[in-house]
Amino acid sequence: MTIHTERHPTANTPARAQRASGPGAPGADRPDGRSDHRPRRTDGFWPWLFVLPLLVGVGTFYIWPIIQTFWYSFTTWGVFGGASFSGVANYVRLVSDPQLYQSLLNTVIYTVIVLAGIPIAVWLASLLNTPGLRFAQFYRVLFFLPYVAMPAAIALVWRIMFNGDYGIVNWFLGRFGIDGPYWISTPGFALVAVSLVGLWSSLGFSMIILGAGLKDIPPELYEAAELDGAGRWRQFRSVTVPLLSPSIFFVVIVTTISSFQLFDLLYAILGSTNPVIPKTMSLVFYFYSAGFIDNDKGFAAAIAMVIFLLIGIVTLVQFRVQRKWVQA
Repeated sequence: MTIHTERHPTANTPARAQRASGPGAPGADRPDGRSDHRPRRTDGFWPWLFVLPLLVGVGTFYIWPIIQTFWYSFTTWGVFGGASFSGVANYVRLVSDPQLYQSLLNTVIYTVIVLAGIPIAVWLASLLNTPGLRFAQFYRVLFFLPYVAMPAAIALVWRIMFNGDYGIVNWFLGRFGIDGPYWISTPGFALVAVSLVGLWSSLGFSMIILGAGLKDIPPELYEAAELDGAGRWRQFRSVTVPLLSPSIFFVVIVTTISSFQLFDLLYAILGSTNPVIPKTMSLVFYFYSAGFIDNDKGFAAAIAMVIFLLIGIVTLVQFRVQRKWVQA
């Protein structure tokens, strides 16, 4: 009797059995004894869950106000509330208002004067990083205090100092035979006074950031430059400035953005009823005047969008310059 044995097409061959029992086979046990049978991993879920609170905060307090302000800029508000769509009327009125260009010019002048303090901050940071300098930490704290002090307190002190009759600034100028002006009540000098206060109050922040950047520069580079015959000025120009350029760029960006938002110092030093305000107000003060004094919310929203656009353009230009100047 002949026994016929048929081989099933799916029967395991040695090679197939080896593949079936390999580490990648379904159902194979892992070396730690746990079964490999587990639900499919959802790698994309947990990261979004952890980021969700941040996204909600950014959307609620940053993105949504921008969208809402953009919409309000196309509306006209009544005295007792209620908005009606007015198209681009607010923007047409804005670009034809001379006060916009005066406020923009004042803001640019203030920004340039405050930015002029960055070389002073670099010099101070270099002095405080001198090896063996006594009380260096005390000096850093002393310079940083104006940055963390309340702007209203700073403005009150400087308002007294700039007083045309008994202020210490005019007293000091009088020692050199110079008749000091009435700083706070003269249009041109009022803006200069506010700008000098802004420069003084921002020095501490710039100095701390630049000082931290100086500490990251290896001392061996200065030693090598000195061996090559480079003097102090050449070392500063060829070693310090290139390696400090990322910190300088950061300080320039932060200072520019904060300068375009000038309001508190201007308001606290000059007040809202000072006759020099129309010739001295900044863009943000212009926005405040339209929105909270004139109660013209739609026009104020248009001013806010212009400020937002200007800051974005200036920042974009600065980042373009960064590619050519900043050395990583």
